[in-house]
Amino acid sequence: MRLHFSNVNFSSNTGPNSFGARLADALSARGHQIVSKNEEYDVFLCFIEPTSEPRKTAKFIHRLDGIWFKPEQYETHNVRIRWAYDNAHHVVWQSEFDKKMTEKWWGNKAGSVIHNGIKLERVKISPEIENLKNQSKRIFSCSANWHRQKRLKENIQLFQNIASSDDKLIVLGANPDHIVNDPRIIYAGSQPHQVCLQVYAISDWFIHLAWLDHCPNVVVEALSQNCPVICTDSGGTSEIVRDNGIIIKERHPYNFQLCDYDVPPDVDVSDITLTTQSKIKNDYLDIERICDQYETIFKK
Repeated sequence: MRLHFSNVNFSSNTGPNSFGARLADALSARGHQIVSKNEEYDVFLCFIEPTSEPRKTAKFIHRLDGIWFKPEQYETHNVRIRWAYDNAHHVVWQSEFDKKMTEKWWGNKAGSVIHNGIKLERVKISPEIENLKNQSKRIFSCSANWHRQKRLKENIQLFQNIASSDDKLIVLGANPDHIVNDPRIIYAGSQPHQVCLQVYAISDWFIHLAWLDHCPNVVVEALSQNCPVICTDSGGTSEIVRDNGIIIKERHPYNFQLCDYDVPPDVDVSDITLTTQSKIKNDYLDIERICDQYETIFKK
């Protein structure tokens, strides 16, 4: 089968693009061809919004990251996304949260919920990162392209509430919006995926308290390295964490209204007790399983 990935930059390490590259690699390994917009193709797989018009003879699959739901952005930023949603033969939502949000505002659509996935293999750890682990009692980590919705401030507060003097928190990602003077906290900046995976592999806990996140790839990556996750019950994150961590209940339930997601409500991190985690069960995130689901849709 010949497939065109629209609006995917295979050389980018952002969440949608990195997942797109993983999916394309898995599909290619099964004999499918990934082709440009100028070539003949059977399936037009659009990530978020199309960058070209789909061929009329192709199956049009819309992989939806979610919609813009700040009130001032709703009409202007969703134009091409809404067009794709209305015109696609099938929609793939990242999470049940995304499905409920989209269908509330744009109506029901033929589609499937398919979470992001990754190749499940333990990464090889460099001596430098192994040394960091050996110098600490426990390692906590968090990762994002930081802005207020990601709740770095609350991640750090949680760490400081539960950490000992010998613990470390490694903050990965660009533009951290909350800097504190704590020798236990390492701001490592933006790093290649292989480095991030190594950090997750040595981490005892991954903290991701982001508000209304869709299906964060950083959480998928942490779970792939058998690292349990602390998150909240908002958005789609808890759907991929399942029993592999601690899910904190938000104080203010969200009813899918338009809102400024960069002004998240308070979340109580004052009384969190770390539990002894059983073996991480992450087979549902295996990119081969995810690939099976996409392939089934393509063949319908």
